[in-house]
Amino acid sequence: MSGSITLEQLDDKQRLAVERGLDVSKRIVAVAGPAGSGKTTIMRMIYNGLTDAGYTVKLAAPTGKAAKRIREATGLPAMTMHMLLEYTRPLEIDEKTGKPFGDTFPRKTKADPLDCDVVICDEYMMVPHDLHRNIIDALQAGARLITLGDVSQLPPIENSSALAAKDAPFKVLLDKFDGIFLDKVHRTAEDSGILACAQRILGGAAPQRNKDFDLIITDKPVDAVIEQLDKADYTSLRNQIITPANKSWIGTSKLNAVVQTMLVNADRPTINLPRNKWDAANTVRVGVGDKIIMTKNWYDLDCEDGSKGVFNGETGVVIEISEVDEVVVDFEDRICRIPPAIQLVFNNKVSVGYPQRDIHLAYVVTTHKAQGSEYENVLYVLNKSVLMMLNRKNMYTAITRARSHATLITDMSSLSMSVTTREPKVFSK
Repeated sequence: MSGSITLEQLDDKQRLAVERGLDVSKRIVAVAGPAGSGKTTIMRMIYNGLTDAGYTVKLAAPTGKAAKRIREATGLPAMTMHMLLEYTRPLEIDEKTGKPFGDTFPRKTKADPLDCDVVICDEYMMVPHDLHRNIIDALQAGARLITLGDVSQLPPIENSSALAAKDAPFKVLLDKFDGIFLDKVHRTAEDSGILACAQRILGGAAPQRNKDFDLIITDKPVDAVIEQLDKADYTSLRNQIITPANKSWIGTSKLNAVVQTMLVNADRPTINLPRNKWDAANTVRVGVGDKIIMTKNWYDLDCEDGSKGVFNGETGVVIEISEVDEVVVDFEDRICRIPPAIQLVFNNKVSVGYPQRDIHLAYVVTTHKAQGSEYENVLYVLNKSVLMMLNRKNMYTAITRARSHATLITDMSSLSMSVTTREPKVFSK
């Protein structure tokens, strides 16, 4: 749906969503819909309508990649929810666990609320309970929260199993505030094969081969992945291989190493990136041409366009390894130099940060990392070695990341378990 669309051109539920978003008497508005149902168009129309009326509006998303997608799709400014709430940055990290010593916390609170009239948050299905509570607390008196998301996608990763067992905050908002459920897909044609497969998955049926979707049944998924590598350019950020987990023989760690060997020149200069102690076994070598992902927010990194920060979930392509071992990465919207170490200052304390430890290969990413992104082509790998990850929401989320074509590589048992298991197992950090 184009940015020039008018209110009269929307379907009834889309129009209702825009009208509620513009109704300043509605303090909380929740809009749910599948990919292509017009959520981005609705978000843009609400933002423009409110700002034209003189209200101050902030756009946010739970991850850096989702915020970047808002900027690309709407041309409007957007940031992560953590940046919006001005979360503190951990000074030191436990080398054994990877967790910070002491909790990070938002500076924007009831005592020092956000200076805006409306917060619009996209991809709200990814928002965990603690972050949701913090955004509610940070709203100034009379301010509003408008949320958009897809309830059929994976639930958020929570800090405890008790929170993970509860309904996701987005579901709670939809139930409590008369949420709007968009039920028409406009981004693709009515005969979209990806949409047809998505609907079958949600209904508990296996997806079927069609012009936009291929199904490869095999007990040798790694061999099948290798055979598919010439069907799309998986060194490009526009195409993506997705798997449910980091571990197992089809997990990101092992599969990335296989794909890297097949796609890039083994004779080129590379460097061995430093690893955190808890990740020491998973060595990563990168050189020019490698596709990488940042797995932690690094707010203090300088980019060549004058901006700061590389954020969790952002993917890019290495374009240079400097003489001092800086990894120079093209993130499409900007180029950033990621050094081996940087100085961090917080509360008058100085420590050393090692941002390259959080660079990983991104030829293959998990479904959770891909959530909030879109690609032209998706190659999705399932196998019973990731038994706990086999469910409808994981499959639906992965398949619907594709705009043009999706390919599923799996075995019959894993396919059956994925479509007959309605909800993911309860997971927490």
